[in-house]
Amino acid sequence: MTKHATYGSLLLTFLLGGCTIGPDYVKPAVAVPESFRDANGSAAIDAQWWKHFNDPRLSEAVEDALRTNYDLQSSQAQVDALLGKFDQAKSYLYPQINGNGSMTRKGVYDATGSNLHDGVTSTYAASLSLASYEIDLFGKVRRANEAARALLLSSVYAKETVKLSVTAAVSASYFKLAALQSQIDLAKENLSISRDLYELTGLKYRHGVIDESTYLQAESEYESAKATLSQLEASKIAEEAVYNVLLGRNPQSVSTASLESIMLPTVPAAIPSSVLARRPDIAAAEQNLIASNAQIGIARAAYFPSIKLTGMLGVQSLELSDFVSNPTRLWEIVPSVSVPIFSAGRIAGEIKTAEAEHNATLAAYRKTIVSAFNDTDSVLGQTLKANEQITYQNKRSLAIAQALKQAKLRYQVGAISYTEMLTVQQQWLAAHQSYLIAKQNGLTATVNVYKALGGGWEEKNTALALDYLPSGR
Repeated sequence: MTKHATYGSLLLTFLLGGCTIGPDYVKPAVAVPESFRDANGSAAIDAQWWKHFNDPRLSEAVEDALRTNYDLQSSQAQVDALLGKFDQAKSYLYPQINGNGSMTRKGVYDATGSNLHDGVTSTYAASLSLASYEIDLFGKVRRANEAARALLLSSVYAKETVKLSVTAAVSASYFKLAALQSQIDLAKENLSISRDLYELTGLKYRHGVIDESTYLQAESEYESAKATLSQLEASKIAEEAVYNVLLGRNPQSVSTASLESIMLPTVPAAIPSSVLARRPDIAAAEQNLIASNAQIGIARAAYFPSIKLTGMLGVQSLELSDFVSNPTRLWEIVPSVSVPIFSAGRIAGEIKTAEAEHNATLAAYRKTIVSAFNDTDSVLGQTLKANEQITYQNKRSLAIAQALKQAKLRYQVGAISYTEMLTVQQQWLAAHQSYLIAKQNGLTATVNVYKALGGGWEEKNTALALDYLPSGR
């Protein structure tokens, strides 16, 4: 081995063995609750959890939203932008080499002096130049690359969070539309009953069986039923606007399955540790923490020398024929060292800022986890109670429906007064409305369970990192 090769090997070994300034990331310890109050065990969650409601229209709507929702498209653009920044940060780990070529023609006329001669000369040159390359002895560039990678992954997980929010929002809006349509159907039925009672009361009034105040009360209830129907139709139009925006489309009417036909799936079981693995917002918060940790190393590296290297290797010739066969060879290497001597506290301030931002990110990470546990515990309890209310309200509505039939017959024959009839009718309407709202709440609560548990997304089972960080990155 030659002396130059030996020196080169020693230099390469030194460069590769350079240290990395700053703390290495260590996953923070997290206090995990032993269990949730209303769930035991753990169950896998289907990635396409919306299909468990057994409604093809809902499934189609969610899948359309995943393709057309503008928030998701914006989130994807943010991922692509950070992917570009990561490529930029990674490029600084390697020397940047540029190729240059030139041909210069120079003419001299009416020359004076011994150094100038009349005529035209040509100069051909080509070179490879090494841009200013920082030798990463202290890991500053590697920390910057680590931070860029973490921010990229954070954006990927943030997109998954947006995706989960969009699917949940589409489902909740769909269920609200179905509930509104059922309430509209109920209001139409109530309007029909009110019309019949109004006509029957009018007949009794004209025959002197009842007084005018009772007749006017029946008229008032009839008009109130029409107003209620109009109000519900307006609410449905407003919710259709929300739904259409989620699907990224222009205004149009929306058809849903009947609320009764939408199946209420069994609530998935969960244990606290599974929440940590399933929720993309927790994964995103941890990547932000990794990035802030790397920023401390970048700030501390400013205390150490910065060694940069530039160079050039090229050929030059006055004749094109000699440019290939016998050119003049040129080379140049320019190492430079920059050492901080006095910064008036700037570097110390940057380190202090980086450490403070890391502490803030750590607090945000822990808050995200605590919020996830409380969110999951809350929605599990709400879903359990929502299902109970569906059962109770259904029994109530069935009972009052039978009472309404009997009251209508008794009122026709004059066995009860209009006031008694109206009381039963109002109870029937309130009971059915409460049941429809309870069913909607139960469906929405189940959606919130899927959302709280990560909607089927699991970090250990996903290839997100491989999708955005292919081999060699």
